[in-house]
Amino acid sequence: MVSATKLEGGYSFDSKNSPLDQPEGVKIHLYRLGIEQCEHDALKSFACAGQGSPSLLDTIILSQWENFAQKGQLGYDVTTCELKVIEGQRDFVIQMNDKWNSFSLKKYDKFGLPFGCLKPNSGRSYEELLLCIAEGENSEPEVVPSTTPPNNGVLLIANAYPVEYGHIFLVPNATNQLSSFWDKRMFGLITKIASEVNSAAFRVFFDDGTSIVPKHMFFQACYFANPLPVESASTVALYDGTTRSGICVSEIVDYPLKAIVFTSNNVNALIDVVSAACLALHENNTAHSLMISNNGRNAFLFPQVKNLVTGCYLSAWECCGYFVYHTKVDFEQASETGISNRMASFSFQDGDFEDLKKLCCAIADDLVT
Repeated sequence: MVSATKLEGGYSFDSKNSPLDQPEGVKIHLYRLGIEQCEHDALKSFACAGQGSPSLLDTIILSQWENFAQKGQLGYDVTTCELKVIEGQRDFVIQMNDKWNSFSLKKYDKFGLPFGCLKPNSGRSYEELLLCIAEGENSEPEVVPSTTPPNNGVLLIANAYPVEYGHIFLVPNATNQLSSFWDKRMFGLITKIASEVNSAAFRVFFDDGTSIVPKHMFFQACYFANPLPVESASTVALYDGTTRSGICVSEIVDYPLKAIVFTSNNVNALIDVVSAACLALHENNTAHSLMISNNGRNAFLFPQVKNLVTGCYLSAWECCGYFVYHTKVDFEQASETGISNRMASFSFQDGDFEDLKKLCCAIADDLVT
């Protein structure tokens, strides 16, 4: 189980964001990323206390989330939910949780407004707002307590119904206002956040066209103590541009849901290729999910088709092999065959997937032409 680390040093974070009823609007703690120190565009985190120590951003996120949990704001303690690995070829992970709710961001429509215009009254609370993260102008990261969030920032909002420890929403602030289109700049910022957190447990998820709030662009993130099943699946290289574009494109094989994984130490190459692929899927009205892992170095892309029986799609963590069950009967009866068949019902057709593989390789190759 991932655990929080006590925040020490010169940074003071109260148990809640400072006065939310000020006339000028909501105030929230702001974390500004340091300017990238690049060697061949390789993104490095300079916010670590030492080798093997949690990064500053990782510590702040977990401390703020723990504060939120300790105030009784969570619907349940996710750390007490029963977990089981279904032993087999894929080792799917299942969780028993009769209180989990698939989350509707409509509950937080208030966060789609520019924060300078957001004036809470005594009957409204913003305890779930943990932090804002934005690009900085200094070489080192900077923490600014209790300030108005910049329009180009990302708001970190605690999920009261977590799928795993540290479950948060990452929502673009006013500039994008829950945009319905794929935003390369915002994806770039999210990828840099994943790198800055610098934790192997931290994974970021994105669903496009699959969400119960389809017009809203937002990301989610959780901490998983162990690799997700898709991360242990075998891969076959489709494009190896390690020495040219700095990115590799691979196909996940022997997995029930067709998927492509992009790997690179070059953050800008990863952002360019994944953004172009996701935008192409979006413009084609193709539902897809995405997971960013390995400190922003890997991006798993899952194109999906709608299940004709249920009329729905898989969530990003379900694409990765992690499922939540609401009843004990379903939890006990879950099997690798059943889960594999369910995932396969959302998988792309062979011909469409071949076209997508060719597109992703062409996009990667365009980086060096």
